[in-house]
Amino acid sequence: MNVKKNVKISEITRTVSGRITRGTDLITGIKEICEEYGIKHGYIGMLIGSLDVGTFVYAVKDDSSKVNIKYSDNVVVDGPLELLCAQGTIGLDESGELSVHLHMLVCDRHMRVYGGHFVEEENPIAVTGEIVIHEIGDTDLIRKFDEETGFTLFQIV
Repeated sequence: MNVKKNVKISEITRTVSGRITRGTDLITGIKEICEEYGIKHGYIGMLIGSLDVGTFVYAVKDDSSKVNIKYSDNVVVDGPLELLCAQGTIGLDESGELSVHLHMLVCDRHMRVYGGHFVEEENPIAVTGEIVIHEIGDTDLIRKFDEETGFTLFQIV
């Protein structure tokens, strides 16, 4: 079996803990924290809180794509929602702008749990978003189009 790898060993250089306040979009808030503290490459190790609305996508079957999947249309779940957990990757896109790839689990008022990939600018904080970000050194995470899969993915350099 031929396994391709895109791996690099790196160290956690800093840990930043913070709170994203009411009304702020979740991913926008993460980017603001990263910009304020100069974080360009890292990961979100912990994120909990609540949302007024949750907007996300998830993988669905698509026989016409290179890897037989695509993202769904946006799913919008009215809140309030409990943000049970979220994890993600922080890096740069090819133009040097911050890029956040964030996956989550949320539950609604009926205790139904939803999971997927958050859509930027569509997830306002209801009460709080408590986050821990780990900055990594000696490794760059660059998000760019991947010919093999047809998706925009983080490349580890």
